[in-house]
Amino acid sequence: MQARPPRITGATIVTAALGIALVACSPATDPQSDPAATGSVTIRVGEMPTADQAASLKVFTDRVAEFEKRYPNITVVGDETRYDPQSFSALLVGGTAPTTLAIPFTDMTALIQRGQAADITDLVERSTVLSGLNPDLDDAVVVDGRTYGVVRQAYEMSLMYNRALYAQAGLDPNTPPTDWEGVLENAKTIAARTGKTGFIIPTTGNNGGWLLTTMAYANGSLVETVDKDGAATVTVDTAAMKSSLQFLHDLRWDADAAGSNFLLSPDDIRNEYAGGNVAQTINGPIYTDVVVNRGMDKDDIGIAPMPQGAAGLGTLGGGAIQWYNPKASPEELDAALKWTEFYWLDRYFDKDTAISLATAAVADNVPVGIPEIPLVSDEQYETYLGWIADSITVDRSLYTDYLSSKLTVNPEPAVKAQELYAALDPIVQAVLTDEKADVDALLAEAQKSVQAVIDAG
Repeated sequence: MQARPPRITGATIVTAALGIALVACSPATDPQSDPAATGSVTIRVGEMPTADQAASLKVFTDRVAEFEKRYPNITVVGDETRYDPQSFSALLVGGTAPTTLAIPFTDMTALIQRGQAADITDLVERSTVLSGLNPDLDDAVVVDGRTYGVVRQAYEMSLMYNRALYAQAGLDPNTPPTDWEGVLENAKTIAARTGKTGFIIPTTGNNGGWLLTTMAYANGSLVETVDKDGAATVTVDTAAMKSSLQFLHDLRWDADAAGSNFLLSPDDIRNEYAGGNVAQTINGPIYTDVVVNRGMDKDDIGIAPMPQGAAGLGTLGGGAIQWYNPKASPEELDAALKWTEFYWLDRYFDKDTAISLATAAVADNVPVGIPEIPLVSDEQYETYLGWIADSITVDRSLYTDYLSSKLTVNPEPAVKAQELYAALDPIVQAVLTDEKADVDALLAEAQKSVQAVIDAG
């Protein structure tokens, strides 16, 4: 039985229960009030798989054909564009941005504030599916009562561990640690008995700061507070942040369980984890990536709830929001919303679509039934799992703790998240490379510098 997803904070923009009203598989809007049903319209949808992704491209192409058969007046043009914060504004100004594509949670607020996201309120309210989204999602896409996007994917950070290395070190892979003391002890045991890295996180490209933020949440404090007027205050110089850095210090200098390379990208960590060289790390569940792209044995993948400190606030969440071009016409926006419903939600409501996509995934050696945060209600997700039961290739019983987690899911910083993460990267690196690093001075400087960036707008 699919366990109830984690509890959500009232202010969160991430949800572990993307509760969507149960609907039949009929058109989600009334054709008589549907602007896209009255004439031909063309939309460009981003993130089309590239030519070297043959199987995924075929699925995309087939789905486009199915969509156009359902809505003969709508033409879908695939676009390989993916969101890049460095070039996105130029695409909008130049008129070359797609009608719709995915935006990370951290950047959506800024796009709304700059008028770079379409107001889709009326269209969402008319959609049986989209208007039924869990109201806990509102902070992600709603400003002053107006809606500017649709959450299409969400995750919560977890402890990723290698079950094979646990067993090799004499640890029980079915009882992962729930606190940082347990993570540290296991890391020390694994390093001593196997010679492998007991625990490590990425430290470059803002990822060190991102994961240090995750650890701070789990130790008792957020890294930013935002008042009712939207003014943000940086809060990185805290006891919880210092506890997180002390853990990394002890891991490296006392337990000697952090390996020997401390300038690591996420790709480095994933390769080492999949290759059986890193026993523990923290990330969103990366099941499909390490199996399909890096050849990891699926039975070696361990996923557990984020370890907590005594005053832990839960875990950090994130995900993707379907964005809509503010330059698009009402007809194009309506068609793009239909595409969102069809492409991202249909599998949960239409048995034939669910079975077809699951069967195709199995043929492409893509895992089916991965541990994930459901995009729909518990009841509907159970129905979906029943439809695809014959295609499920993942032993979901291995992830009971993760699937039944009751941890609060907290959002990433709402203002200048990447700048904050960038300021924390060097601190993570310093603690892992300098036993005498002055954490107090480093955090005080980071707080001062990031606050200055925020205050400057």
